[in-house]
Amino acid sequence: MAVAFGAGFAAALAFPPFNLIPLLWICFPILVLLLQGATRSRQAFAIGWSFAFGLLTLSLYWIAGSMFVDLKSFWWAIPLAVAGLPSCFALYYGLACVLAHKWSVKRVDGVFFFALCWFGAEIARAHLFTGFPWDLLGYVWGDLLPVMQSVSLFGIEGLTLVTLGAVVTPVFYFMPVRRWSAPLAVALSFIVFVVMGMIGSVRLMNAPHNMVPDVQLRLVQPDIDQSLKWKGNQRYKNFSRLMALTFKTPAEKPITHMIWPETATAYYLAEEPDIRARIARAMPLDSVLLTGVVRRQDNDEGGVRFFNSLIAMTAKGAIVAGYDKQHLVPFGEYMPFRSLIPFPLISTMGQDFAAGKGPRTTRAPSLPPFSGLVCYEAIFAGDVVEKADRPQLILNVTNDAWYRQTTGPAQHFVIARARAIEEGLPLVRVANAGVTAVVDPYGRIVASTKQIAASVVDSPLPEPLSHLTLMAVHGNILAYLLGFITLSGLIIVRNQRRVF
Repeated sequence: MAVAFGAGFAAALAFPPFNLIPLLWICFPILVLLLQGATRSRQAFAIGWSFAFGLLTLSLYWIAGSMFVDLKSFWWAIPLAVAGLPSCFALYYGLACVLAHKWSVKRVDGVFFFALCWFGAEIARAHLFTGFPWDLLGYVWGDLLPVMQSVSLFGIEGLTLVTLGAVVTPVFYFMPVRRWSAPLAVALSFIVFVVMGMIGSVRLMNAPHNMVPDVQLRLVQPDIDQSLKWKGNQRYKNFSRLMALTFKTPAEKPITHMIWPETATAYYLAEEPDIRARIARAMPLDSVLLTGVVRRQDNDEGGVRFFNSLIAMTAKGAIVAGYDKQHLVPFGEYMPFRSLIPFPLISTMGQDFAAGKGPRTTRAPSLPPFSGLVCYEAIFAGDVVEKADRPQLILNVTNDAWYRQTTGPAQHFVIARARAIEEGLPLVRVANAGVTAVVDPYGRIVASTKQIAASVVDSPLPEPLSHLTLMAVHGNILAYLLGFITLSGLIIVRNQRRVF
């Protein structure tokens, strides 16, 4: 279990920003060899759980950063974030290893069946119980755009399956196979990604750089300290800082749309006509402000519901469009089983949010129709746009100030950028602190700010692809079809009892 934990921990270094991808060809074979030595299902479970626990501990440690915003109140939750969440997610992978062990990982087909089982665990984590598809294995290629072009075909889940099938091949060196089988399998596992990279490079070289006419964006990253954001005596100071960045920073071209991050101010803008009027007076004529806000609404029981929202406001101070976040963060924006769990939310606002309906295409003046995504809604592949009313832009407002200098903000951006490639749509991402950027539908960064700094970046808006990607048309079905074909082939091989 200790060796498995260490191998899993090392495997996490393959993800951005570390990018030590070759480690996967060492760590996963270690896991398979350990499983080959297991004599009972419970041993296989313990080995798989330990590997996943090590991997997820390093991949998800940044979640604990949110506790340090109010350490006095949430110190007790740090062990739960660092170890509790990874230990729960690791259950999926322990069960996957039990299935692989029962098939027998001592056979070549069993090794690939293990990869398929691990893929199933990744899918389970991505979708069950609201899902948390952070750092699926395909994201190790996140900073290698040529390889990432493949997600336009079968999505990040398909790339995850291909990666898993490749990284287990070195284990054949330790199995009774023909002399040429192991080096050939390992060589092919690298050749697959070389070919994918070459095809992706050709796609990028032939990709146009078309921009939407008459649209000039200003993305504002205020870098407001999360521990001060909701303090009453800091509201006006933080708002003034946001205003100064937005309207006092010189622009080379006339700005048509200004974009602020998630919950950009502590004011309820829909209820504050004076604040909206002040913003409107500073806005250029016919311009539009898009901003994350907290919205309140009376409910039928006489209480109040809170929404984490994105709104569009004109230079006359009128709110003309809006979207309420539909995929809320458990324990951060709502408490599951609230009647049974009396603990407060890990949020400086401390209120449970209500879920909106989405994904949904929103329209704002002089801007192409967009899919608004608030914070981590961008991590859910295949669930970021409205299919019946397809948008031409993904607009993601977020607040990674909770996680500061951890790996969280960088990985969050890599994950969101994959959605642009999958859907063939430009991505405009604005963070309070984190990575604020404009990305074209091929994943190329058009403009960006530094990760942790109060700054402004102006940018044109890239046009979407002129055609739909396979991922946009079929969603994750192609990834699952690839998995089904793989399983069918393995069953045929197993029934023939053929060992290569």
